[in-house]
Amino acid sequence: MTVQILPKAGNKWRDTCPTLPMMELEKPLKISDLIRELRQQLNLSQEEFAAKLGVSLRTVNRWENGSTVPSQMALKLIEEMLQKMGKPGKRLLNEYFPKAEQRQDF
Repeated sequence: MTVQILPKAGNKWRDTCPTLPMMELEKPLKISDLIRELRQQLNLSQEEFAAKLGVSLRTVNRWENGSTVPSQMALKLIEEMLQKMGKPGKRLLNEYFPKAEQRQDF
């Protein structure tokens, strides 16, 4: 099925356009939630957390506000921090990095 993107014409066109099925999640996963929860579990300020990752305080603040997302390198460092945390980190890994957990099983 091909979906044609039409110019913005208000809500009326949505009724006549075919749409792709939407995946439903129990809880929308946001990287900003992960950053905040991880930082709080480590009992770190945004500034201390930023120093551990080698980024600025402003960068961590933007991550937590959802205005930007971490780079792939920062995500890898965050994943490594979670792996070192034991049980609390494992729960967050399963929630936000399910593929990372699968890699560890092999």
